[in-house]
Amino acid sequence: MKKVLHRVGRFYSSIIMKNVGILIFLGFLGVLFNEQGWFPNPQIQMIFQVVYNAILPSMIAFEAGKRIGEQTGGILAVMAISGVIVSSSQTGILAAMILGPAAGLIWKIVSSYMRKYTGSSLKMLLSNLLLGGMGAVMAGLGYYIFTPILGKMVFVLAGVADYMVAHRLVPVLSLVIEPAKIFFLNNIVNHGILVPLAINQAETAGSSMLFLLEANPGPGLGMLAALCIMKSDRRQEYATAMFAHGAGGLHEVYFPFALSNLWLIVALIAGGMAGDVCFELLGAGLQGVVSPGSIITILLMAGKGRVIPVLLGILVSTGVSLGVSLLVLKCQDKNAVSTKEDAGSYIEDNSKKSCPKKEIHKIGFVCDAGVGSSAMAASLFRRKLQQNGIEAVETEAYAVDEIPDDLDLIVCQTAFRPFLGEEPVAEVWPVENFVSMEEYKGLLEEIVRRNG
Repeated sequence: MKKVLHRVGRFYSSIIMKNVGILIFLGFLGVLFNEQGWFPNPQIQMIFQVVYNAILPSMIAFEAGKRIGEQTGGILAVMAISGVIVSSSQTGILAAMILGPAAGLIWKIVSSYMRKYTGSSLKMLLSNLLLGGMGAVMAGLGYYIFTPILGKMVFVLAGVADYMVAHRLVPVLSLVIEPAKIFFLNNIVNHGILVPLAINQAETAGSSMLFLLEANPGPGLGMLAALCIMKSDRRQEYATAMFAHGAGGLHEVYFPFALSNLWLIVALIAGGMAGDVCFELLGAGLQGVVSPGSIITILLMAGKGRVIPVLLGILVSTGVSLGVSLLVLKCQDKNAVSTKEDAGSYIEDNSKKSCPKKEIHKIGFVCDAGVGSSAMAASLFRRKLQQNGIEAVETEAYAVDEIPDDLDLIVCQTAFRPFLGEEPVAEVWPVENFVSMEEYKGLLEEIVRRNG
């Protein structure tokens, strides 16, 4: 059940991630040119409306349909969503996340039968006829049947979100969000659940606090700061992680530290709740999606008049997380910290393990989305290879469900290893922390040993 939920959530979060550039584009348009923006401009706001109401739902639907039914499945998904776009401007994004996969699946089934029972001479003609006919039917169904049903769903979901905001219940969500993040469900929680709700809320209210719930870097910063204070032998590593997390928005860098000491989840939850309470009291919110979730992009998306409330919320969550983390670390018995936390001993174990003699020429750094911590790790390791004079080794970042078959080695964080499955396409080299170059000494030695 857990794997099914993770696969479904990853599917939807990856669809949103593919279109995150458009979401950020909408955020910038809102921050700069809406009625409460820095430079109000009704004409530019018309661009916002067109992109939000039609282009973004179409792109999401196409990506969802394409992932299941290839290119033609994506085209059918756009046809299907067109009826909803014309009928209602408030349900397009949610409709795209439902009709897109449905259209892709329908086309996948239909095309499999067509390939089986249709000769090659008629395949192209029949394919286009079926595509046009099915698109017309699905567009009509979307207009007359699906839109009213979806409208009620959106009304209920929006009502729940508004109720939680109005009754100061949003901080309770930290009990779910913060633990889910450290188990690498951050993209699923944010892009799969919170962002669609936040976009609808921002469309009517001008901003949404829901954009801040997962993206807030405060809890992670506070925890890392506490570790930096308490563990002087690894201070440089924690400081590097703080910079990558706060300025770079790579939240994944602190997940392994919390997983190695699960009591720190208490500090993360406390920091998240404190920040959310502050956001609520001060009326903080963002006008668009932040990706990556760095302090810089968050403040840019805050817009006119909301920078200080957002910044105060981040500072409060950082301070509370820092205080609780220090309390947890001080109360723990020194012997409770096992040697598993020590990156050096972990690397030594990795370098000593028996490995096949296959040469390593293509390495894939893998995370949930392939655009955050894994991309940074691939870039850092590429530079490390150049510094050591190692050539003919390609390093790229990949999402876990887009790993190519021609990899010689997969590098992932240890806690992420179960998501690769029992039989990954290549040998796996797990590391505790993507951005700690100390962890790659053993891998560099292994590459030299195999490649000569």
